[in-house]
Amino acid sequence: MNTPHDPQNRLLRFRQALDQLIEDLVPGPQDSLAGNAIPISLDVYVHPHHVEVLVDLPGVGPESVDVSATGQLLVVEGQRPGRARSPGRTLCLESPVGRFRRRLELPVPADTRRAVACLGNGVLQISVPRIEDRRGGAHKIPVIRP
Repeated sequence: MNTPHDPQNRLLRFRQALDQLIEDLVPGPQDSLAGNAIPISLDVYVHPHHVEVLVDLPGVGPESVDVSATGQLLVVEGQRPGRARSPGRTLCLESPVGRFRRRLELPVPADTRRAVACLGNGVLQISVPRIEDRRGGAHKIPVIRP
């Protein structure tokens, strides 16, 4: 049984955090937002028949989020609006606002064309059906007489 503390899960989380750090520090041509994008956190769960990605997006509506995929790369981007300011004196502003972008390489082969996304209660839930990766798998080759 996989738990958050299993070495495999810890390694996956470390790899995703390292990938995000590299993406933030060295933006590529597709990542024009990486330098000034606000951070968003996500959790990834691998189930027997699907991959589930949960992205924390408090205060963001479905019209402000774009989810796309290329191959096994999932991209979540959009805009987190600011709150109306209170007329009183501001002591602290910690809620991030502005553009966000997060890229995630799915950890197992999955059919991103059949993915579904739902945003409710500040959490974007993306479910991607898993597929069997037949590359490298053994298969029988018939032997015939010439």
